[in-house]
Amino acid sequence: MKRLFALFALIGLVGLTACSSLSQTDLRKAGYATIQAYNATAPLALAYARQPSADPTIKASIKTASADAMKVITPLGTDLQSSNPLTALEVSAATAAVAALQAKIATEASK
Repeated sequence: MKRLFALFALIGLVGLTACSSLSQTDLRKAGYATIQAYNATAPLALAYARQPSADPTIKASIKTASADAMKVITPLGTDLQSSNPLTALEVSAATAAVAALQAKIATEASK
C-alpha cells in the first residue's frame, strides 16, 4: 500500500511539474511577444515626439505611457534573460502597459 501511495505521489508530482513548465512556456511566449510589441511601438512614439507640430499635451502623454511601459518591460526582460520564473501578473501588467502606449499613439494617429 505504501508503494502504491508513493507511486501515485510521484506520478502526481511529475504531472504538476509538467503543467508548471507548460504554463511557464506560455508565459515566456507571451513575455517575448509583449517585448516585441513594445519594440515595434517605441519608434512610432519617438517619431511623433520628433515632429515639430506635435501637440505638447499628447507628447507628454505618450512619454508617460512609454515610461510606464518600461517600468514593467525592463524587469520582464531581465526575468526572461535570466530564466527566472514568470508570473501571469507580471506578463499581463507589461502587456497592458504596451497596449496603453499603443492606444496613446493610435489616438494621435486617428486625428
